[in-house]
Amino acid sequence: MSPKLRHFIRGAAAAALLLATPLAALAQTLEGMIISNDGSTMVVRGAGGDTTVMLTPTTKVESVAGLIGARRDDRSAAELINGLAVKIETVPGGDGLVASKVTFKNDDLKTAKAVQAGTEQAKQRARAAQADNMRRFSQVGQFDEKASVRVLFATGSAAIGERGRQDLQDIARQAASIPGSLVRVVGHTDSTGSAAANQRLSDQRASAVTGYLVRSAGVPREKMLAPTGMGEVAAADSDHTSASAAENRRVTVYVVVSKAAEGASY
Repeated sequence: MSPKLRHFIRGAAAAALLLATPLAALAQTLEGMIISNDGSTMVVRGAGGDTTVMLTPTTKVESVAGLIGARRDDRSAAELINGLAVKIETVPGGDGLVASKVTFKNDDLKTAKAVQAGTEQAKQRARAAQADNMRRFSQVGQFDEKASVRVLFATGSAAIGERGRQDLQDIARQAASIPGSLVRVVGHTDSTGSAAANQRLSDQRASAVTGYLVRSAGVPREKMLAPTGMGEVAAADSDHTSASAAENRRVTVYVVVSKAAEGASY
């Protein structure tokens, strides 16, 4: 090869590298969890934050299985659901990053589907609990509310604070002074987290308060109605401010008397 030809080839290769560098710099491989997908735009939450990528008819979607991901199968873009862990190969597009290929593990899809189904079940349970609660307390002629108190909780916590314990001791004394009274405990959360997690947390808060009333405040167990967790349903206020969110992280304790029993007693 002549020196001139060798010099030309090197120059062409360098020029090609310079031209390719801006596109290569924009291209990314992303790993994270899908938090939203409207069919054309998908948001993935990874270690570096949230990234928006565009889906196109040419986006390849595939699943991997096996210990080393040896088995690969073509999948539908409809399976890119919220909560699914994915790896995305992107290329630069006119309005941002375009997904050229999305890969996920079969086991991760099963998990995401289970969580999605569990979330819907949790919502259904919460709606049923709300309906039951409303039925118990709004039916004409059933109960008279004699007293109530709210116990507030820290985010994600079911631990009763000092102020809460004082308030529970007070409401227990009121219940003891009212003949024929029953105690109803209803737990709530703010909208932080999934519906399934919030349902569990509201159940835990209601159970914690019920346990404290029985064990530490002297309320007879037979006077306690079954505790109810409402999750994020029936919020006391919208979660647009930290103050309103705090109001939703609560357990409400009601002291009630059956109107029928009250009428028979007096």
